[in-house]
Amino acid sequence: MGVLFLGSGCLGAEWQPQDPKEQLLEDVSASYPLARTWLLRNIRDNGLFYYIYTPKTQSYPNKNNALRQLMGSRVLAELAAQDATLLPLHEKNMAFIFSQWYQEEDGLGYVYYDDKSKLGANAMLLRTLVASPHADIYKEQATHVADGIVSLLDEQGAFRPWFREPTYTYDTERLLHFYSGEAIVALLEYYSATGEGAYLDAAVRAQDFYYEKYITQIDEQYYPAYVPWHTISLSHLYKITGDRRYAEGIFILNDRLLEMMDRTDHVGRFYSSSTPEFGTPHAASDGVYTEGLAYAYDIARDVQDTAHQEAYEHALVLAVRHLRSLQYTEEEVAKDVEPWRRMGAFRYSTTNASIRIDTTQHTMDAYTKILEVMKGDID
Repeated sequence: MGVLFLGSGCLGAEWQPQDPKEQLLEDVSASYPLARTWLLRNIRDNGLFYYIYTPKTQSYPNKNNALRQLMGSRVLAELAAQDATLLPLHEKNMAFIFSQWYQEEDGLGYVYYDDKSKLGANAMLLRTLVASPHADIYKEQATHVADGIVSLLDEQGAFRPWFREPTYTYDTERLLHFYSGEAIVALLEYYSATGEGAYLDAAVRAQDFYYEKYITQIDEQYYPAYVPWHTISLSHLYKITGDRRYAEGIFILNDRLLEMMDRTDHVGRFYSSSTPEFGTPHAASDGVYTEGLAYAYDIARDVQDTAHQEAYEHALVLAVRHLRSLQYTEEEVAKDVEPWRRMGAFRYSTTNASIRIDTTQHTMDAYTKILEVMKGDID
């Protein structure tokens, strides 16, 4: 099959399956159930997920992160919407969030954790409420959270990164590499669930601002962390509006991302030693990059851009094979006293055996989108 070369040696001459769609379905169908089982076993008595596990010491360090917890909460909400037997777990998780983290002020809802309120955490709470099988019960709170997110948007379409700022110094631009796309995705999902046009208008205003900043000015502004979240938001907007500009933005972003896909040491991970400023490789970033790439493939198929479709399809095969290499197998945990603590989870990286909630959550989200688009192709 043909491969689109997207930069110097971007995809090279790596192994290529004869039927990439069937290969993806086979790999993901084998890996996803193991990850799902781990996620559901990784919920504490208080309803939160175990945040991080260190196999070497067989312990759970006393660390936490509300935004990443809420990413797991959204996956759990989605699973509970499909399987009623999971409702008690979802309800316990939501009970903790609303009793410990949720606050309101002047009709605006937000997540308050560790003396601050992140735009990204608020976005993940809104996504969780939209995905919940109890969305009707949380209707009022969802509106408050959505309004809280919109309140952080200025007239030009730029977000502020905090609803409640911390006392320490921070890098606004770096935070918004993550939070801006997350917030737009949340507003678009809320619009799709409610039909309330004001939230679509806010999302379009924000996307137009970040399209100019992150795509039109990509050579000056590029940072890979914003690629998957803005790919997802642009995908939603293309599906809603049919505006081809959104599809073209997706291709610009993901063509640039694929320039950093590893083709030598650990084929399929998103890391290049030539750009160390983009951070060290780890499964959480690999997972979300893979999810974004699946959305990019979906849009390439929709607009009948065969070259991009084939390039993204090939890259997805490599990315999934790498992710599977990070997943704990039955053989690896056979001698563990409590094998469920690792079995099916994704280690942090090739050099770090630790497990964090988002290393598995992001991969599950990637798998879900891959199954959606590839099953549609084969069917």
